[in-house]
Amino acid sequence: MADATLRRVDVDVFVAAHTGQWQRLQQLSAQRRLTGREADELVRLYRQTATHLSLLRSRAPEPGLVNELSVLLVKAKARISSPHDLTWISVGRFFTRTIPAALYRVRWWSVAASVFGLLVAVVAGFWMAGNIELLNSVISPEDQKEYAQEAFASYYSTYPSASFASLVWTHNSMIAALCIATGITGLYPAMVLFENSVSLGAAAAVMHVQGADQVFWTLILPHGLLELSCVFVAGAAGVRLFWAWLVPGHRTRVQSLAQEGRTTLVVVVAITIGLGVSGLIEGFITGSQLAPWLKIAFGVLAVTAFWLVMFVAGRRAVDAGTDPGLTEEEARTEVAVAG
Repeated sequence: MADATLRRVDVDVFVAAHTGQWQRLQQLSAQRRLTGREADELVRLYRQTATHLSLLRSRAPEPGLVNELSVLLVKAKARISSPHDLTWISVGRFFTRTIPAALYRVRWWSVAASVFGLLVAVVAGFWMAGNIELLNSVISPEDQKEYAQEAFASYYSTYPSASFASLVWTHNSMIAALCIATGITGLYPAMVLFENSVSLGAAAAVMHVQGADQVFWTLILPHGLLELSCVFVAGAAGVRLFWAWLVPGHRTRVQSLAQEGRTTLVVVVAITIGLGVSGLIEGFITGSQLAPWLKIAFGVLAVTAFWLVMFVAGRRAVDAGTDPGLTEEEARTEVAVAG
């Protein structure tokens, strides 16, 4: 009898402590329109109330209260899954939180891939430019001259701007997708990064030997900075997926691949957007009559924005609790355990 009375007192205290949260959840669930802040509050209260319900069921079963909270959670869940206002909020959250968080998860892998790729390009460029015989054995002197004087520059003006931008975006997106899709092998992404970097170094060597450095840099930098960043991130995401399988840590290999695979899919979306912007710059700005410094400035702004999203917006999203590798149910479970 004493135990029952004590349990009753404990429940009364618990109810008194959390009634305000439940009432607020009830209010938000019945509200027709929600602001972004209210939508976040709704999700947060839903998770907290789910934890409350779990505690009541396991420690102090009260059929009436359990039933009341269960009904409240059903209503809140329906509001969260509503096809109206929250759809747009979810879309906004995906672009402002999920994408930055996914890029943040691969940030150091991306930096490593970028350093590797640029190092290979620099070494290949200097090596070929300093060994004319080697360069001539790869590309004949006649082809080098034609490439530097006509082919390189005409590449950016042969097609209409819109068609060229679409062509470039499709081509680069396929390369990035292959890097990620074959990432589980651990070999193909590294091979693509290596070959792409060697090709870049060889092109720079040809243009340098032919005295066309200015033409090369003013045509490659506007779009190339962002384009290369996206390719490097794609290679990094692919290799990271292989690493998640090889070294799963505290997770099973299936869990590790599932979580990192979901993150990688979000990275694919981010890279596709980045390559789309790069394609627009390449199609409409690179081959335009704008001043070289202005064209390069567009490229610098674009690539700066990309890396800021990764490191700055990504860190904020992760600090706010966004994890692109977790499903909604997994995220809710982790919140309950942490609480």
